[in-house]
Amino acid sequence: MRKHLLWILALSGLLVSCNQSAIQPSQNPAPSLTTQEGLTYFQNEVVVAYQDEASLQEAIRRLGAREIARIPELRAALLRVPGDALEASQTLKEAPGIRYAEPHLAMTLAPKDDPVEQKASGGELTPLGNPADQIFDQLPQYALDPRHLNAKVAWDRGFMGEGVMVAIIDDPADVTHPDLAVNWGGKAYDPVTNTTYTQASNWTAFIQGLGASNIYHGTFVASTVSAPKDGQGIVGLAPKAKFLPVAIFQPNYVGDFPTARGIVWAVDNGAQVLNNSWGGLGYGNLVKEAFDYALANGVVVVASAGNSSKDEVCTPAGYPGIMASAAADGNRNKTNFSTYGRHISSAAPGQDVLLANPTWLGGGYGLISGTSFSGPYTAAAALVRGACPTATPYQVRRALETTTWEQSFSRVKGWGHLNAGNLASLLAQGCSNLPQKGSVVRVKVEYQNQNGIFPGRLADVILRGQGLRPGDPTDPTPVYWAKTDQNGEAWFYEIAPGAYDIYVAGTDLAVTGYQPEDRGTFVGTLVATPGSSALNPDFRGVRLLAKE
Repeated sequence: MRKHLLWILALSGLLVSCNQSAIQPSQNPAPSLTTQEGLTYFQNEVVVAYQDEASLQEAIRRLGAREIARIPELRAALLRVPGDALEASQTLKEAPGIRYAEPHLAMTLAPKDDPVEQKASGGELTPLGNPADQIFDQLPQYALDPRHLNAKVAWDRGFMGEGVMVAIIDDPADVTHPDLAVNWGGKAYDPVTNTTYTQASNWTAFIQGLGASNIYHGTFVASTVSAPKDGQGIVGLAPKAKFLPVAIFQPNYVGDFPTARGIVWAVDNGAQVLNNSWGGLGYGNLVKEAFDYALANGVVVVASAGNSSKDEVCTPAGYPGIMASAAADGNRNKTNFSTYGRHISSAAPGQDVLLANPTWLGGGYGLISGTSFSGPYTAAAALVRGACPTATPYQVRRALETTTWEQSFSRVKGWGHLNAGNLASLLAQGCSNLPQKGSVVRVKVEYQNQNGIFPGRLADVILRGQGLRPGDPTDPTPVYWAKTDQNGEAWFYEIAPGAYDIYVAGTDLAVTGYQPEDRGTFVGTLVATPGSSALNPDFRGVRLLAKE
């Protein structure tokens, strides 16, 4: 038996909480960060989403700005401005042809838990004391055994994620690790410099240039999904799925614009599942639009719920259409650190799971905990896409949710602990037996006063499923939230079909300067129909009466 390095990382990971300080992005030279009105952002950088080229150029002229980069698929540009980014973005709030303008956000992300205990030890990781049904390649993995993810049943029936590409949106994953190299998808991406790497040696050199001593998270995450079943080390839940690394931590968060660019790159380069083991509080229009782009293109999006121990909603886990994963312990119960709530889709092992340690930190394997690792175990989504390539993101989600151990809802574990064996039984019945397709909803908000009708910009839109039972922890009725852009539009991709109550609250005082009683509100209903799409969404118009 080979010797392995064992790391014990206590509740570590990029996603460890939802409510701590912002992380400094790594750029050289690093733009300065500032915080105003609850936003942490790059002081001289503005994101502008535009309708057409002429509108963007007029915005550049008005701000005296310089264009740094662009994401054509999202019609968004990053501008360098001479003054404060928040003030600059506010001058474009009523500019024609501008969908929104916002400071380049450095999302409020939590640093790694302190203290992080790292113990390097020699010796061997042996299966002594572990049941035989926890050994799949060489080392023990309780997470995959018949009492947890029940993976072998799925593999024996041929469901291993073959033909599926999973993007690991994280810090740079090790594509040379002996238990990952065979399933590298052949490309890796640095969204800060817009560079695609196709040679492992060049990617490794890039990582070394970042200071590799603090980069390990993406490798652990990638091995959760894609470690092959090859008789060595460990195996991932989808052992024939390929992975694409996208480096949005270098080693710290690079900002919303590169993150959105990385998401779009992953979609355009063939990813069918996006794993996001990161998050925080706040709402960024650009990142939400990037995930909407993924969902509109049929890509399944998974996000870790967070490690705050609270009933709260982090983003991206809380965006409409995204599968939020809670962490379970060895008894299939929610861990004491996992974030939870009505938005949770399911749970998977996230405590003391054995995963791959990057070669630049000694290689081998280590134990690690966090929803960062229950999230990629939700790459059982890759098993569905491998069997049914045309399944929509909502169908994939419901396939997982309806085949859990519990098959019932609670706020602590969503629809329950994933069971790949049960999932395989559903997939064996054929793709026509998958749950119904999800819905896409477009809401258009307008303001009306004595001077006419105007776009309902920056309004809050909530869709609350009818029949919701407030205070009932077992009530699965969905609730979704989004903001309108400057055209008054809010989009909800791949949500549950059904009847909804719609609640709209007009622009808040920070924008309008009005009194609280002047904030327009609306309550109505809409029906989301199965199979509606980005090209043919369910539509609801809302008109708010407003003062001058």
